[in-house]
Amino acid sequence: MTLSLYPAFFIFALIMVTTPGPANLLLMSSGAQHGLLKSLPFVAGVTVGKLFLTIGLGFGFLSLLNSNPIIINLIKIAGTGYICWLSYKIMFLNLKPTSNIDSKSNVPNFFNGILVHPLNPKGWAMVIAAYTQFTSFGSTSSTSNWTLEVLIIASTFFLIQSVSHSVWCWAGSLIFNFLSQKNFLRQSIVFILAILTVGTVIYSNFFI
Repeated sequence: MTLSLYPAFFIFALIMVTTPGPANLLLMSSGAQHGLLKSLPFVAGVTVGKLFLTIGLGFGFLSLLNSNPIIINLIKIAGTGYICWLSYKIMFLNLKPTSNIDSKSNVPNFFNGILVHPLNPKGWAMVIAAYTQFTSFGSTSSTSNWTLEVLIIASTFFLIQSVSHSVWCWAGSLIFNFLSQKNFLRQSIVFILAILTVGTVIYSNFFI
């Protein structure tokens, strides 16, 4: 990746990361349901999961995908199932006061978050597009140059997502605080967000 090409990549990454998608809608749903502080482990997990995905694709898995399209289809099916399950988990939580143990067990955790992007079609699409459009992927560049490119791609996504994912979750927490005494209305908003998440992942997987 040349220096002159990096601004174009940064704008691409900024748009792809900050626009609505399954991960951002899940984060907003979690914020609306539990508030920002309780959702921070989930936010961290989603961000770290994307970092693992970006590095994994950069160091070999991208070439494997190009030669085995069946793997992509399996990832789509698994990803759709997982994100639908996570949406269901968030959507039908009990909003009434519960014990601390029950409350904590219902909050999506760090490990739930790690799986979101590896099973998120938008996450795969943006990383693959970044490597194929903004790097020397497929050329005869040296290993050291490719390693640097992978680090640039991964660190840029990581920095943008650290901010963006937190903002999406914070926006959901505003709903949480504003509607703290209006459980039905808050549940309705969480329900709509969950439905949008499921619709987004199904549409991006099977209709694009």
